Amino acid sequence: MNPAMTSTRPSPVQWATFVSLLVLLFAGILMPGALKSDIEHRMWHVLPWAHLAHFTLFALIASCPVYGSGRPAVVRAIALAALLAVVTELLQNFIPGRHPTIRDCFIDLTGTLAGLAARRMFDPRYR
Repeated sequence: MNPAMTSTRPSPVQWATFVSLLVLLFAGILMPGALKSDIEHRMWHVLPWAHLAHFTLFALIASCPVYGSGRPAVVRAIALAALLAVVTELLQNFIPGRHPTIRDCFIDLTGTLAGLAARRMFDPRYR
């Protein structure tokens, strides 16, 4: 094993960041469709803000150092992302005006891969 990739325990701040990102993700998911559409339209109706927000949140969640290091960390990050993608889409069945789509799961997983790639590029332990 590469000594530069030794595992260290995540700090409380790193865990707090991770949990905060999860809370933001679920806050967005639980938003009724009419409110989500109104917010998107007011911000800038040209871009699909919800998809961009999910992509970014999944990238940030994947790049958190709470998974450890090395290949097991990548597997854990992808597994959690897949679980979150499916759960967030299934929850939309219960939110007025929201509809789950497989496409959104792929957007979420693409964000995860982007976050893992960014972590690999910018974290010296992963170079």
